[in-house]
Amino acid sequence: MSGKYKRKFGKKFVMIDGYVMKSAAWAALTANDKAVYLALKWKYDGTNNGRLGMGCREAADAIGSASKDTGKRSLDCLQEKGFISKRKNSGFNVKNRVAAEWRLTEYSCDVTGELPSKEFARWAPEGKNTVRPQGQTVRPQGQWTPKMRVSNG
Repeated sequence: MSGKYKRKFGKKFVMIDGYVMKSAAWAALTANDKAVYLALKWKYDGTNNGRLGMGCREAADAIGSASKDTGKRSLDCLQEKGFISKRKNSGFNVKNRVAAEWRLTEYSCDVTGELPSKEFARWAPEGKNTVRPQGQTVRPQGQWTPKMRVSNG
């Protein structure tokens, strides 16, 4: 790599764009989920999206948890909200141990050439239904009927 593209003083940093932090999906993440996302983003160097290897145990280490289930929950939550997508499943046998490979959806995939999907921007929380339910809007005993008309006589 030529000196023209190197960072000053060789320092690495993680940049989170404003549209990511302003999304409803980001607000719905827990602190553990955000820590795992930052650990995945730390591995991204600009040319390896789609080859970001991280397993449940490594995600748990990024959180500071001893339980691999906590790491798996965070990875599943990030995938559900659309921040990451799994490109390659993990595998384990006596000779081969391979962690799952992930892709950050805010960038294009360097392996397949797929464009950024930014699925997290379309994520919406499941909340209350704001549409009025179909049917009667006034209780039947409170409705006005012609029999109740008052005569002025």
